[in-house]
Amino acid sequence: MTAALFEIETTEAADGTTHPAEQIWSPGEDAKEHGFLAYSGLYITGIGGPGDDAYPAAFVFLGKSAC
Repeated sequence: MTAALFEIETTEAADGTTHPAEQIWSPGEDAKEHGFLAYSGLYITGIGGPGDDAYPAAFVFLGKSAC
């Protein structure tokens, strides 16, 4: 037996087609408004931890790497 790692919730449109209820956001010109630093096509932001620490517990990097 196999189980899905995650389930995508869908909604049904008026014409009967289904589409995902949630969408994936990718940063664009509004990246800085959402807390990202933008540098040469790379977007970086920090994620808070369970406490009220002043420093991020982890970072998220989005974009293409030249490596």
